[in-house]
Amino acid sequence: MPLSKASSRRRFLRYVIGSSTATVAASWLWPFSNAANASDDLEELCLQYPFNSQCENYIPGVAALDEAEMPYLEEATLATAEGGDRLLAAGLDKPVYLVIDDSSAFANYAISSVCTHFGCTVAWEPTAQEFACPCHGSRFDAEGQATRGPARQPLERVTVVLKDDQVRLVDRTPEETPPE
Repeated sequence: MPLSKASSRRRFLRYVIGSSTATVAASWLWPFSNAANASDDLEELCLQYPFNSQCENYIPGVAALDEAEMPYLEEATLATAEGGDRLLAAGLDKPVYLVIDDSSAFANYAISSVCTHFGCTVAWEPTAQEFACPCHGSRFDAEGQATRGPARQPLERVTVVLKDDQVRLVDRTPEETPPE
């Protein structure tokens, strides 16, 4: 039996009013469901626009920790480090090597200690100026590029942020690509 025009209009109006009510309710609830990610949003904002006024006192990432689980401080570390050093740092899920460049300053990136072949932890060998994987013999140069297999991919890089004498690690690929 076909619907009458009045019944069809009522159904359409119920649909429009119900959809509008649901949309308004969802827009009111949206800020509350997003409150848990507010710090992630601020971190993303401050990484992309570090000179934004909201980022004046904000320090992104997590502290880079030395072997004694003390935070690396920029000034104190650079006073004892030399150009070309690679310093093991904790703080993220995986350890990384902080890079001291040739001008004795921190690079804007750190090199992951996880071998791209099988996931073993590579070690920095300062005399050879390379990373060595103890599991299968892969070798990586000082910038993390694979020089001897079986690993073919370079070691991953993470972003290093320096602010207020703190060395911080951010688990994302650096914006600027370091030399290869």
